[in-house]
Amino acid sequence: MNIVIMAGGMGSRLSNPNKPLVNVCGRPMIEHVASVVSAFGKTYVATTVRHTEVINWARQHGHEVLITSGTSYSKDLLESLLTVGAPTMFVPGDTPLITRELIRKFLTMAAYVTSPMITLMYEKDGEVGFTGISLVKRLELMHGIIPWTSLVTPWTTELLNVNTQEDLKLALRLCKHE
Repeated sequence: MNIVIMAGGMGSRLSNPNKPLVNVCGRPMIEHVASVVSAFGKTYVATTVRHTEVINWARQHGHEVLITSGTSYSKDLLESLLTVGAPTMFVPGDTPLITRELIRKFLTMAAYVTSPMITLMYEKDGEVGFTGISLVKRLELMHGIIPWTSLVTPWTTELLNVNTQEDLKLALRLCKHE
């Protein structure tokens, strides 16, 4: 299976275009993500040409780089998928507390789903949100999109996606309690 770490966002809410390289728990967020997901397959880093520091980090750590347009998460996901093929799991590069156990549980649940794509979502305070974690079993487009099934899990700190200064403060606080 291919693993694509998505690292091409603008980082505007965090005021840092190289957001995946922000240190959390003593190392760049993307480094933690890569160390967790590399056990599940060949790892790629999807980013844009404007993120030269992310590109350099990925190459220095032995990951192939997929250059995407940076138009949107879903468009970059599809561009990456067309390059590496299926099956591919997509994981955000800014989830510094993600664990192998969480990924293993997701893949186990996804094994029972027949949809071409399975997306992990979370429920928190009565709201459902995207985690950015998806598994594409096969490339099958319907009206320009890949049909998918959502698996919903209760929110845990493992799913923390660092998008804002508040998210970063929470991640750093959680590091101290590990």
